Amino acid sequence: MPRTKFSELRKELEARPGAKERLAAKRAETLEEIRLYELRHAEAISQAELAGRLEVTQGAISKFENAEDIRVSTLRQYLDALGARLELVAVFDDEERRVPIHLAKTDKHPVA
Repeated sequence: MPRTKFSELRKELEARPGAKERLAAKRAETLEEIRLYELRHAEAISQAELAGRLEVTQGAISKFENAEDIRVSTLRQYLDALGARLELVAVFDDEERRVPIHLAKTDKHPVA
């Protein structure tokens, strides 16, 4: 059976009506759902290296990456250590409205 190059398959797929839009939507959806460890892997940074940057243990990084509930300030530090910044956006589904949320760096006035 002859082999088909991936680039040829991709061209065939992209030639279909609406394919580019569907691929762009899937790409955006995937980026919205990325897990922290996947983001760290994408940056080619080990848990040990990130732990060193944050002055915590490798175990603490593992625990953080698998936590179900995390503090915004801790997430901000994690992302800073990866070379990224945290941006929060409130999304109102009924109006399809997106509102950037700005928190003080020190989180002086936490929401109760």
